[in-house]
Amino acid sequence: MKSGTNRFILAVDDDPAIRKVVGIILEKEGFHVELKSGGKEALACLDESREPPDTILLDIRMPEMSGLELLGKLKERYPSVPVIMLTASTDLDTGIETMRKGAFDYLVKPVRKLELVETIRKALHYRDVLLDNERLARENREYQRSLEVKVEERTRELFEAYEKLKKTNLDTVKVLAETIEAKDPYTRGHCNRVRILSRKLALCSGAVELDVEILEYGALLHDIGKIGISEALLFKDDALTPDEKHIFQQHTAIGENILSTIEFFQPCLSIVRHHHEWFDGSGYPDKRQGSSLDRFIRIVSITDSFDAMTSNRPYRRAMSLKAALAELDRGKGTQFDPELADLFKEEKVYREVLS
Repeated sequence: MKSGTNRFILAVDDDPAIRKVVGIILEKEGFHVELKSGGKEALACLDESREPPDTILLDIRMPEMSGLELLGKLKERYPSVPVIMLTASTDLDTGIETMRKGAFDYLVKPVRKLELVETIRKALHYRDVLLDNERLARENREYQRSLEVKVEERTRELFEAYEKLKKTNLDTVKVLAETIEAKDPYTRGHCNRVRILSRKLALCSGAVELDVEILEYGALLHDIGKIGISEALLFKDDALTPDEKHIFQQHTAIGENILSTIEFFQPCLSIVRHHHEWFDGSGYPDKRQGSSLDRFIRIVSITDSFDAMTSNRPYRRAMSLKAALAELDRGKGTQFDPELADLFKEEKVYREVLS
């Protein structure tokens, strides 16, 4: 805020006597005063000035350019500079009108010294408040811009860190999945293909990216329980006996137990345990059915079965695509969720793994 000794006051009046009186009064109060006789002279002065005036005194009735006309130009050029209008007693209505058009106040001639000085000081205080508010607003805008840049940079850093962590986690889970497949060469690549198919089908069904990440982990690890099943049972090339089938079916619970001690894998335990449940409730291990099965479980049920059907097994050769899709159709409503099975075919999700 400027001190009182260097405040710039522009006074515009066509009456030389009034200009002289105003100049003497304001200079004695310590103001820097520029006195001009008309609008054109005042505008020329402002064009040459390095800084705008702190307050303007402006006569209403002037030749060539009226005070009202000059007021409009001044407010357009300097909206934060207060303008005090000088009016004769017969022009009170005009004085009031000038305030509606942006004047700070008006004084009736002849102007008394005390009233003139007090009004100017009020105008200067008003301008200082405006300038402070503008400065604060400008600083706030600059701070907001700076904050937005920092937030954007931090968001990008966090996203990059998240992507690296996600890749690390996915790579780690892939290694676990490969330990399963190392025991059973017939299933090599199966878990990753189920992951790819499950991700695609989930996105087609409207799942969000963050949730799909959990699905991918569950799909990769859905068969981890086979680590606890003997190779003789896994590689048997003919039908399993009832007792053998019961032992084999335990791989879902074994997988859940293996992962249950690791907090990171808690969200995908249900996929590992229930991916062999059927839509009609005749699957295993818990005979759950329909809507009681999470959508991701119903997705893995389809993708796991499809990849199994289109892969070689010890007891049979891989089915053709046409035959596997026909099996999905036959299993709708019994083994598979009908809507998801139709979506798998309609969106040609199988193209994600079949060349």
